[in-house]
Amino acid sequence: MVRYLQCSRDPVKKAGKRSAWARVSFFAAALALGLWAFGAVAAEKTDSHEKAESAKAKSDGIILLDPQTGKETSITAEEVAKLGGEKPPYLLQVGDGVGVSFRIATLRENQPQWDYKLEIGDQMEVRLSADMRNDREYLIDAGDVIDIGFLDNWELSVTRTVRSDGRITAPEIGDVEAAGKTPSQLRDALKGLFDKTGILQGEPRITVNVNFTNLDRFENMSRQVAVRADGAIRLPGFGADVRVGGLTVGQACDALKTEASKVLRNPPVVSINVTPAINQTLAEMRGVATVQPDGKISIPSLGPIQAAGYDVEELKLELTKASAGLCFNPIEPIATLARATGSRFYVGGEVRMPGVYPLDASPTVLQALLIAQGLTKEARMKSVVVMRRNPQGGKPFLLKTNLRKAVSKGYTQNDFQLRSFDIVFVPIKNIVAVDRFVDEYINQVVPFDNSLGINANYFMNTQKSITKSTVDSTSRNFNFNTGFSGTNDVFTPTTTITK
Repeated sequence: MVRYLQCSRDPVKKAGKRSAWARVSFFAAALALGLWAFGAVAAEKTDSHEKAESAKAKSDGIILLDPQTGKETSITAEEVAKLGGEKPPYLLQVGDGVGVSFRIATLRENQPQWDYKLEIGDQMEVRLSADMRNDREYLIDAGDVIDIGFLDNWELSVTRTVRSDGRITAPEIGDVEAAGKTPSQLRDALKGLFDKTGILQGEPRITVNVNFTNLDRFENMSRQVAVRADGAIRLPGFGADVRVGGLTVGQACDALKTEASKVLRNPPVVSINVTPAINQTLAEMRGVATVQPDGKISIPSLGPIQAAGYDVEELKLELTKASAGLCFNPIEPIATLARATGSRFYVGGEVRMPGVYPLDASPTVLQALLIAQGLTKEARMKSVVVMRRNPQGGKPFLLKTNLRKAVSKGYTQNDFQLRSFDIVFVPIKNIVAVDRFVDEYINQVVPFDNSLGINANYFMNTQKSITKSTVDSTSRNFNFNTGFSGTNDVFTPTTTITK
């Protein structure tokens, strides 16, 4: 026991034990730190490898590009096939014939025409007649034929015509003022006069009825007139013009009734029979319009209308907008495809023969390049761009595909089928960054506002200059004639070889 206590109190032995434990703890900590560092490096390498593989897989496949930012999104061939709709409509091309006609929407057959608005030049047959639907409110006027009946003294019953001074001659009592009175008011006046004279025994029982109205005054005002350039008409006997242009038939009747009431004792019944002059104008606008090289069709009274790049339904909307100010009534255009030259696609950039080609048998992107006589030496097959029309409006879909992999390694999913109006563009090798491509080839030269084929005029040119002792230049210019307007010399790759 004493020896144990002595050993445990020995400071040298105690220090030795502590030193041994410290060395063991240090080596354990170093080992743990090394293992952690190795794991972190391995994880970082794995992550970097996965990112590299992901980036490589993206660059090897099909990418959907944001035309504004250049942001890339991987997309499959099946998703590409759905871009633009499952069954895209036929888009009008240069040379197509479009049958167009127009009609007033409120003048359809078997529909009421009460909402038709009177147009400049319309022929109107205006007829005024007396409103006899409520005799009690009718005011007797000069020329009216009046029946005066005596129920108890039928021999006194007479028929009188109101004279131009507004009076009639009543039996036994002489002249009585009749004009301006209703039949009931004239009856009361006659009863009072007979009561005063005492000719009749008892209370007189008298009836007053307007047998005939003076039709001449209404007939004299009724006329067939045409709506003047200021939209007004003038009827005989009226104190002022009546503006009817732009009013519906019902509103025009009310306006004429109001003006006639200023010169007639009784508001007349107004009827209007209209022969629209706009029908002649619309008939002149009917026919088959051919889509011109500038992509527009020319229609009388409307001028050039953009047609190339639109389907028939979209063209109807454009025709509706263009004809909106032609007249007061809404015009309903009718458009049909009368002659089709066939769907097409466009190839430009670093190809030997850029231009417009018929879309026969739905070629793929690679087949389109072969149709264009292949690529130039400066072509960048890894970044072939396809622009596809966006039916929802806005800028088109931009697709980038790696055709080098399709050729070298058989990545057939990169070689998708084209659709009508697709534009295939093969960039030059020095355009590496996608955002630079978008800026140089899309934003600055292709102001897509609605849909592909609307606002730009593609002139894909190829030029080759060979300089030796003299300059020999050859050039091929292919006007795409897609109906665009506003830009020239778009997508103009130039290769210069100096010997």
